[in-house]
Amino acid sequence: MKPRLSVVVPVHNVEDYLQECLDSLAGQSLRDIEVVLVDDGSTDRSGAIAADFAARDERFRCVRRPNAGLSAARNTGVAHTTPGVPYLAFADSDDLVVPDAYERMLASLESTGSDLVTGNVWRLNDRGRQQAWQYRWLTADRPRTHITRDAGLLADRVAWNKVFRRSFWDRHAFTFPVGRLYEDTPVMIPAHYLAGSVDVLHRHVYYWRVREGSITRRRTDVRGVRDRIAACEQVSAFLADRDPVQRLRYDASCLRDDFVYFLEGLPMGGPAYRSAFMEDAGAFLDRAGDAAVAGLPAEARVRWRLVRERRLDDLLAVLDFERANGTGTFAVEGVPGRRRAAHPGVLAGRGVPERLGRGDLPAVARLVESSWGEDGRLRLRGYAYIRNLPASTARQSLKAGLVREATSGRTRAVRVRSVRTDRATADSGQELHRYDHAGFEAVLDPRRLGPGDWLVGVVVAGHGVVRRAALRAVEAAVAHPLVHDLGGGLRAVLGYRDGRLELAVTRLPALAVAHDGGCGELELTGELYGTTRPTDLVLTREGAEERVCPVREADGGGFTALIPLSALESEGPAAEPGVPPVEPGDAAGPARGRWRAALRTADGTRVPLAAGPDLRPPVFADPAGLLVVDVTGDPLLTDAGPAPDGGLRIEVRGGGVRGATARAGAAPGTEDGPGPGGAPGAGAFVLRHSALGGTVTVPVAHEGRDRLSALLARPPREGDWEVLLDGRPVRVGAALAARLPVGAAGALFRLDRRHGDRLTVQCAPALGDAERSAYRQGRLRAAHYPAQRALPLRNTVLYTGEGPSRAVHAELVRRSTDVEHLWATDGSAGSAARVPSTAVPVVERSAAWYEALARSRRIVAGDPLPAWFERRQDQTVVRIRPGVPLGRFGLDLSGGLYADHQRLAGLAHRSAQWSVLVSPSGFATPHLRRALGYGGEVLEAGSPAVDLLCAPGGEKTAERVRRVLGVPEGHRVVLYAPTYRDHLAHPPGSVPTGSAPLYRWDPALDPTALAHALDGRTTVLVRRHPRVTGSVPAHPALRDVSGHPDAAELLLIADVLLTDYSGLAFDFAHTGRPMLFHTYDLEHYRDTVRGFCLDFETRAPGPLLVTTEEVAEALRTLPASAAAHAEAYESFRRDHCGPADGMAARRVADRLLDEARGLGAAGPLRP
Repeated sequence: MKPRLSVVVPVHNVEDYLQECLDSLAGQSLRDIEVVLVDDGSTDRSGAIAADFAARDERFRCVRRPNAGLSAARNTGVAHTTPGVPYLAFADSDDLVVPDAYERMLASLESTGSDLVTGNVWRLNDRGRQQAWQYRWLTADRPRTHITRDAGLLADRVAWNKVFRRSFWDRHAFTFPVGRLYEDTPVMIPAHYLAGSVDVLHRHVYYWRVREGSITRRRTDVRGVRDRIAACEQVSAFLADRDPVQRLRYDASCLRDDFVYFLEGLPMGGPAYRSAFMEDAGAFLDRAGDAAVAGLPAEARVRWRLVRERRLDDLLAVLDFERANGTGTFAVEGVPGRRRAAHPGVLAGRGVPERLGRGDLPAVARLVESSWGEDGRLRLRGYAYIRNLPASTARQSLKAGLVREATSGRTRAVRVRSVRTDRATADSGQELHRYDHAGFEAVLDPRRLGPGDWLVGVVVAGHGVVRRAALRAVEAAVAHPLVHDLGGGLRAVLGYRDGRLELAVTRLPALAVAHDGGCGELELTGELYGTTRPTDLVLTREGAEERVCPVREADGGGFTALIPLSALESEGPAAEPGVPPVEPGDAAGPARGRWRAALRTADGTRVPLAAGPDLRPPVFADPAGLLVVDVTGDPLLTDAGPAPDGGLRIEVRGGGVRGATARAGAAPGTEDGPGPGGAPGAGAFVLRHSALGGTVTVPVAHEGRDRLSALLARPPREGDWEVLLDGRPVRVGAALAARLPVGAAGALFRLDRRHGDRLTVQCAPALGDAERSAYRQGRLRAAHYPAQRALPLRNTVLYTGEGPSRAVHAELVRRSTDVEHLWATDGSAGSAARVPSTAVPVVERSAAWYEALARSRRIVAGDPLPAWFERRQDQTVVRIRPGVPLGRFGLDLSGGLYADHQRLAGLAHRSAQWSVLVSPSGFATPHLRRALGYGGEVLEAGSPAVDLLCAPGGEKTAERVRRVLGVPEGHRVVLYAPTYRDHLAHPPGSVPTGSAPLYRWDPALDPTALAHALDGRTTVLVRRHPRVTGSVPAHPALRDVSGHPDAAELLLIADVLLTDYSGLAFDFAHTGRPMLFHTYDLEHYRDTVRGFCLDFETRAPGPLLVTTEEVAEALRTLPASAAAHAEAYESFRRDHCGPADGMAARRVADRLLDEARGLGAAGPLRP
């Protein structure tokens, strides 16, 4: 078979992903392809995997070459393709190609004659797939288009989502630049310009795997920024002689897109990175001139002018201002017509006088709540303001409503009532302006509007400026429809058109109103309106597969249809092999096994069939009010409401619950792993945090053959928690959608839906809108905190953190000192549950927290204090870092790839606020001093966490802890406690405001496989680092103890510590029990991520293990392993660990109470 398409796949050290990639290529519906695999000097098993695959499939062949990089490998692959093959494509060896991608792409090229075709892209990571942001604009096919007509193609700069006509490729002699990063841009963008025409497919063709730590994801890499700017300069030079207008357009796109990622990394970057960026980006701007900047938003014009003038310090100040206030926030100075942007307190006396145009002061209009009243009218509540013009008084925000019919252009005025709201200021995320009077309420009567598609907008005026804006959802995930039947076939649906709020008033041709609930065959009945006379009911799945059901007219203007449910179930397609799970909100089509219904008339016209809200599964109304036949068994919400105990009650039908068993999950308010059976929460409801991935298992109750109910407690962390049953999302139909949201007593959490029909528990922040807003926080920091500092100190102790702070707190309570104990908490249920009963919780960022920082006489800081905190003269601040450091930290990271130089620059100020720094050992002291920039008093007290390991009565404590954790009697306990990975940080936007950075769980070690491999009398306790989120797999021998408040208690009961680079090893060494180290990424961690404070590879007190199998074998032969490392263990404990006399917390308490400055009953500790 002669190939029609050549696919070039460079391969280098991707053994974990290569097989999946090759399977996706081999499984293409286009069979006549050849795949050239170029092994670019792989040092892992990638070469062997590629060769083995080529031996089994004659369409694949493998070429080997010394390592020279991606570009050289691609060029080599092109040279080894078969001459005369008409089409050429590229794929990266860690990615996937959609099964029918190449068939669709070649069909397009052969239909249009275009030179290349490009398609939509999924972004793929360990949480599933989602729409790649670069292609969000791609909502329809665009055959025979061109980059000069389609600005979105300026972002289409990758090679792997395209197929090229080979004659076009050869005619222009394209080659990838060798030895550079971002090698796609200087080839792909010129290809777009050189093409006669380009086909663009809106359906996805490619899964782009985003691997954290990949070199192109490292923001502050000097080589990366230089290569990216050089690539853009190369494209710009290409356009210089061909089309100056297009060159200017391209240069502006670089400033709007390509360079922004690196610009925003300047605060984190070190001197070399900052110098490289300012030099190269400045040169680009010098060459591009003012014209490239002129069309950008005001905030971008300010940034790039500072770059062009090489004003690095001022630029960093502006970026810091934007970090606190969001991009696009500024003060407005001057009079109408001569307004200027200003950054208060940032560029005083040396500002950039940026004149503002009309587009620089846009209106923001958001819908917050919508509901249908019993009178058939629609009630809307939201806010609208002109960005950067305050709405702090009613006269600064005048509003009117407006609706416009999309087809005819008819407009109607709508009365709105201005109301006060804290939501607008809170949602704006900035400290500069108050928008408290931006709120509005409006009522729409669809009967008075009449049929049509009515776009809803607001006119807002203030400060001499008038703007009109379409109403939009506060976020895309809640832009879903709301249906209301007005009677007589008239229906109103509130929805969104291209993100804009729209009220569609429609006269329905037909409405399904009931069915008999049959099993094998279901009879559907409905009503017909007007002249519609259907002949068939057409069921469609995945937009293609169809099933036709005859329709019979009934007396009184009705109809009936028989739906063969058993046939629909038997025809369900299997999931595509290798296709990853879909994230909520991505661009996926209808769920598999869901059939959409339409009525077909005699002339072939199809009309979507609307459904009444009272229909029950398996035939019911979707959130848009249209009929679906669902044979997937996906769980559907059937009832919801508040529970008497302050929680929420849900009832669900479907989800394969017949064989499910109720499970007693974690206590309310704690995160845990999935339930027994290997799947997350098998036979139980699971709440999964949409951004951070943690889960909570919820016990279930059976209410019948296919119905389950549950009582939901407040989740342990703020945010949105998707509700799952047996791993499948619980969906919401139109009937229940109209009743949501449903709040629990106290409104701390509520049920709602996201992404159209996904049931979600929304856990509100601990602080309300008024107190949590960035504006209010700025006022608390600038006014309330200084005012409290002027008041007398109070006899209170404020604690932050856990572990060591808990030990010191227990010692102070034991002494019965007459003080009040306050504990800083983030206000979540999980955090509040870990506060000792002898302390009063204080919610961080609340007014009471600012007061506690200002007026507490003593502070025990187990976590870092805010950067703006200043110790008062009579305050005592004791800083206790947990454990002895193993990985490098603080200033020792300077110059490293993951160093945040903006934070490092503030360490000296932070450490100057401490009265004393507690060191766990003489080994740790010089590291702490240097890395924290600290020159003050150090108390080498030992580690307070170790006190418990040495305390009398430890056996009783251990027995209690084992019982609480459910460890079977006689079981060996393995504590698996890895640290976090800097390169797996959650994006800042997904982390609660004010929180320290959080990191994703790295599943490199397979706890389930480990549990299977052991003897059945071993329990593995899994403790994620406190800053790591995620879930632990289910297995009877596994316990997720991440929520346990005291790590020392876990060390106490552990027979073996399994860790990687965690400082817990120093504390555990005092027990003398064995330690194992899972160091699968040792070289990367040592050379790239952090490095070590000691020669870890030679001084480790246990074996360094790479695979799960090696760990299991070491646990099976533990005595031999311990004996082999006995000498290293003893020298590790002697040279690096502090004292183990049980007096550390006592020494800290002595110093805190200033009893002879640390020379109390415990006696002085000498290094």
